[in-house]
Amino acid sequence: MAHDTLLRTAPDTRTATDSAEASGATETCTMVVSLKDTPGALGRIAAALVGTPVLALAYAVTGSARARAEIRVPRAHATRARHKLARMVDTTRVSEL
Repeated sequence: MAHDTLLRTAPDTRTATDSAEASGATETCTMVVSLKDTPGALGRIAAALVGTPVLALAYAVTGSARARAEIRVPRAHATRARHKLARMVDTTRVSEL
């Protein structure tokens, strides 16, 4: 009985910065997302940006169950990332620095 074999390749070890530089994206955009600090909020940010090369992400919880995330992405992906973040349930505001 013959079995199909999967061709295994080496895992991609490039970072998001390497990928952005390889694609020619040198301009970046930093977005500030204000949101309610709920369980899973950071995971929802990651899920919303799964197809976007995120160069940097900082997440801080402020008083009264509020959180602030600063996310840096290549300028070419900024509009789409901003719209995805704005559609999240916990988001109260998305702005650019």
